[in-house]
Parts: sequence; structure tokens; C-alpha cells
Amino acid sequence: MYNAKYIHSQDCGSEDRKFRDMLITETELVKPIIKEHFLKEYILGMGDTYEMLRLYCRTFDVDEMMDTRMIIIKPTGAHDFEDFFFIKNNAEQYIGGENILLSTTINDFLFIITTILDKTEIMDLLDKIRKTAKQCYNYNVMAVYSKVSYLSEAPAAYERLKVCMGYSFYSGSDKTLYENDLKVNENSASLRPDYGTVEQAVRRGNTDKVRRQLNRFFDDMEKAMPTPAVAKTYCLELYVCIIRCCETDKIDDYMKGIMYLQDAKTIGEIRNFIEEKGLEITESNTPEKRKVYSALIRDTMRIIDENLRNENLSLRWLAGTILYTNVDYLGKLFKKETGKNFSHYVMEKRMELAKETILEGKYDRIYEIAEKVGYGSNSQYFSQVFKKYTGVSPLEYKEFAKLMREGEKT
Repeated sequence: MYNAKYIHSQDCGSEDRKFRDMLITETELVKPIIKEHFLKEYILGMGDTYEMLRLYCRTFDVDEMMDTRMIIIKPTGAHDFEDFFFIKNNAEQYIGGENILLSTTINDFLFIITTILDKTEIMDLLDKIRKTAKQCYNYNVMAVYSKVSYLSEAPAAYERLKVCMGYSFYSGSDKTLYENDLKVNENSASLRPDYGTVEQAVRRGNTDKVRRQLNRFFDDMEKAMPTPAVAKTYCLELYVCIIRCCETDKIDDYMKGIMYLQDAKTIGEIRNFIEEKGLEITESNTPEKRKVYSALIRDTMRIIDENLRNENLSLRWLAGTILYTNVDYLGKLFKKETGKNFSHYVMEKRMELAKETILEGKYDRIYEIAEKVGYGSNSQYFSQVFKKYTGVSPLEYKEFAKLMREGEKT
């Protein structure tokens, strides 16, 4: 049996020297694995952590009060083990093995403890790692490095950096960040979202107000900077308020957006999605889309339909002789709720009636059609308006209608 004294003795034979050399070589080969194992278990709080750190420091002649920097690196988006292995090797190559006390993967992170303390040097190295990952694998890498910390503070630094990694939710995924520059807020008490005002504006179809309210909501969110999980909770509440205002038959489609928001990686993705859907629903709630009009405008539209054939139909006539209201007020309210001037609206209704009349084929003369749709004896003016509206003259449209009827008979 060999003992340590005999192995290291200069008097041992050639076979003994071979065994000694093999043992030393094997020990050197497994040393990095042992070092990684010790520190990883210390960081994760497995077993007697303090004793583990003392054993590590004694075994590898390391001072637990040594100044270090801790680094967390994480590829964003889909990645597999080979990608992580590449990033780890790449990082070790740039930083240099002699400067690394630990390089290990923990869950979705690569965690590195290095003796390089200069901020500029650390930033340059991490930027190289990110750029190489982008060029070789075409994915982004997020990196956060710590303030100068003792080796014994590694578990606390690791937890802090994990929280800091959440900053990518606000800043984007392709960044190198410094722990002391980040102020991710665990407490969201400063946020007071006004969901009711947003919902009311969406329901009323007020697009300008919805834009203002959504901008305020997301600007406040990015100032307060709560953790991503808390921020998503606020955003989901906002989205639910908005989709409550959509048409009943579309609610199921909009509900699918909840899954998208839960899976979103950045506040920018969430903001774009909610603004798009919010303005889409708001637009569908505008009066001209929903046909939700005031009682006065509903009466006005009903009277127009009943008097399209009346050549005396005008805003002044309708306001003064039937509705007994101020003509200017009625004109402005009509434009606000329908999006069209009174005269333009009447013209469109008359042209649609003229097309229906021609298609029916009950009248052969253009002047008869003009009379039936409120143009009296002014058939020439009717023809001009009809051509401008449809692109063809009444006679051409009449021939088109005749061909259509003949085609239906065959």
C-alpha cells in the first residue's frame, strides 16, 4: 500500500514514480471539478455551507475575504445545452482560466466568479461574449455583473444578480448591466393604475383618451419598475378591463391574448400588444362603427330615410319644421356622431337608393329615377352626382343591371 510520504519521496523506484506522476496528473484533472462542486453547493446553500467554504479555501489556498466580481449570463429565447456549453467555453476563453474562481451553470444561468475587478475590463469582456453569441448562434445574451464583493458573499451576490436580471424585462434582452445601476423595485405600492378611466374611454370609443391613458399607465410602470411578475399582474388587469368592452362574439378571441401576455419577455412586447388591441376595440366602439347614436341623431336618420324622395329635404328644413332644434347644433352633432356632413350623408343614401331602383328595372327613364330619389326634375344634376359616386353614368349602370337580370334568367 502506498502512503503520501512514500509517494512524494525522492527515493522511490521507477514504478513508484510513475504512480506518483499519474496520481498528481489525475488530481490536477479533477481539481476544477472539485472546485466547482464545492463553490456551487456553497452558493446554493446545500449542507453545512460555512464549513464547505472553509474546506474549499483551505484545500485550494483561497482567502474567503478575497475581492471578486460575480457575473450572471443568460441566453434569451430558445436555447439548448449545446448553446449553454458554447457560451461557458466562450466566457472562460475571454476571461481567462487564471482569473476564474468559478464557472458553472445553475438552472438557466451561467454564474462566474472572477478576480478581474476593473469595471471597464469586465464590460469589454462581456460585450465580446455577447457579440460572439450573436454572430455564431444568432441569439441575444443578457449579462449582469456585481459590485466588488468578498468570495464569502457569493450566495447573496448570486441572489441579487438574479433579481437584477429581471431588469431585462424593461431594458430589452441584449444588454450588459451593472448591479449598482439597477433599481428593480420589489415594492409596487407607488403604482395606482386608473383602470376605470381606461375602460370608460374604450367603451365610449374615445381613441385619443385611450392613447393618453395607456401612455400614462406604461410610463408610470417603467418609472416604478416593479418585478416582472408584479408588472404582468398589473398589465393583465388592464387588458381584462379593455376586452370587457368588446363585442360579445369576439371575447373568446381576445381572451387568447392573456396567454401571450403571460409569456411575453419584455414590457415593450406587452405595451405594443395592449395598445394594438385596446385601440382596435376602442375603434369598434366609435359611434359610426357601433351605430350608437343619441336620440336626436337617431330621429334625424329616421326622418332622412322617410324623406329621401322629398326634394326639399335639407338640414334647415329638418331642424326647423320637424325637430324644432337649432340647425347649427344639429349639423355639428350629426357630424360628430356619424363622421359625415348632413348633405354628404343624404347624398350617399340617395345614391344607394338610386342603384337599387335601377337594379329593380321598374323605371326606364333617368328623369323618373331622379324624381324617385329626391332630385325632382333636375335629372342632369342627378346624373352628374351618380357618376361621381359610382364611376359610371346612370345609363351605363342601367345596362349593367339589365345584363345582370338576363344572366339570372339563364
